[in-house]
Amino acid sequence: MVKLKRHKKIRVFEGFAGYGGATFGLQRAGINFDVVGYSEFDKFASALYDENHKDKYGNPIKNWGDITKIDPRKLPNFDLFTGGFPCQPFSQVGLQQGEKDRYGRGTLMYDILRICEIKKPKYIFLENVKGLATKRFENTFNTLKQALKDMGYGDLHYAILNTKDYGIPQNRERLWMFARLGGLPENFSMVPPHIDNGLRLSDFVDKKPDKSLYLSQQQIQRIKDFYGIPSFVVSEYSCFDLYNKNIRNDGISITILSPEHNKMRMVEPTLPDGTEVVRKYSVAEQFRLMGFKDGEINFAGQSYTQLSKRAANGWDVNLVGILLNHIWGQLL
Repeated sequence: MVKLKRHKKIRVFEGFAGYGGATFGLQRAGINFDVVGYSEFDKFASALYDENHKDKYGNPIKNWGDITKIDPRKLPNFDLFTGGFPCQPFSQVGLQQGEKDRYGRGTLMYDILRICEIKKPKYIFLENVKGLATKRFENTFNTLKQALKDMGYGDLHYAILNTKDYGIPQNRERLWMFARLGGLPENFSMVPPHIDNGLRLSDFVDKKPDKSLYLSQQQIQRIKDFYGIPSFVVSEYSCFDLYNKNIRNDGISITILSPEHNKMRMVEPTLPDGTEVVRKYSVAEQFRLMGFKDGEINFAGQSYTQLSKRAANGWDVNLVGILLNHIWGQLL
């Protein structure tokens, strides 16, 4: 990453904040900023955010709660809106209902537009699954692009980036979008140079995982029978992808998924006596694969299930830092 030029402090409003992926990414990018408010309605996500992020005086940052209930005129002014609006309506592992999502998540995009139309932040930085950019949801994506153009943001720039191309061995493709009031430079790029550091899944595993994570031999056999897997014999830490019914041999993890999907397992090197070893990912492993360094985030004593949900629905802070540094390096 490049060292950014000195610049005026950027005021940030973090929508759909989760654990504060935008904040962690902005820190990594070397951007001078203050978060003036955030929006998160999940109580566990909010508690995790509050544990890890304070204002410059050490006080909690105000959570404005459910974005659908926010009156934009009451918000403080800000220069950058960030938001990974719920991706389930557009995800391959979801129901792909888009704007017709029965929980209303597909329409939250309009709350972003509603807020930004009033507040007119200079920058908008958004994230979603790559499905939003497919033909199936072409009308929705075009609506977003046209609405931003009508509001004075010019063309929305976007790219599908994969975590595994930026030094973290997780196959995680996400759609990243950026707009600036008045438009962006003609040669603006949303794709930072790839990083090949040679790291593999084995570099991200716990040295002594909790025993509760391990499957019994009976459970392993049931998986083999159900999925038609002949063997879990491996020589290197590997990811068993229940979604595609195979063991990855490329040193890459599948996308970190919420526990309810129950689609990923860690396969450890086979023991000398031939015993196969399969277990769940630990919380620390999931967060490392989301770009975190050990000790960088306080887990606030939350449960395995809740923390696994946060990791699955959060931002890869390593990639966010690289991308934001790449973006601001072109603007300053």
